[in-house]
Amino acid sequence: MKALNKDQVKLSNLIAPIVLIALAVNPYTEIQESHLEFLFMLSHYALFIGGFLLAYKLLKLPSISVLGGIFLAVLWHIPYFFALAAAFPVFRALNDATLIIGGIMAGGSLSSLNNGFKLSLLVAWMGADTVLAIILLAGWPPYSNMIYPFSPFPESQEFLTGLSMFFVMFVIFLIAIANFLRTTFKLM
Repeated sequence: MKALNKDQVKLSNLIAPIVLIALAVNPYTEIQESHLEFLFMLSHYALFIGGFLLAYKLLKLPSISVLGGIFLAVLWHIPYFFALAAAFPVFRALNDATLIIGGIMAGGSLSSLNNGFKLSLLVAWMGADTVLAIILLAGWPPYSNMIYPFSPFPESQEFLTGLSMFFVMFVIFLIAIANFLRTTFKLM
């Protein structure tokens, strides 16, 4: 099995991933992420999705690679590691790099997975993020400096972070439904 799909290496397949990664990794965003929890969470999505889109059409990785991608995404959403990455530049660099790598692993392995497993992954992700968003909206301060004194985020920012997570999940859900409908009607 060849890993690189050379006929898909074209500018049109690189624009969206590069834009998403550039939106998350630039001096202005990096400074603001240290003060705005919702922006830091949105950057997590941008980095992972950027890596995912980078690899989706370009790479053919074994299906087991998706587990590495899941592990890296989950790792940086564990409150302790999230707060470390927000507070310390070394952890921020690790966070950014490994979220892109995790996205690449997940996106590159997607073609090796059957539709049922893909749907299960989408449902599991949406379920986990929904639980986390509800926790944030309810006021339990998992990422704030009330729990981790080194976290730069006060508890008051967690509500907006939960709302931003629901917004991202809604947009991705709409994209998934649109792709499903497009594929379904193509087959008819």
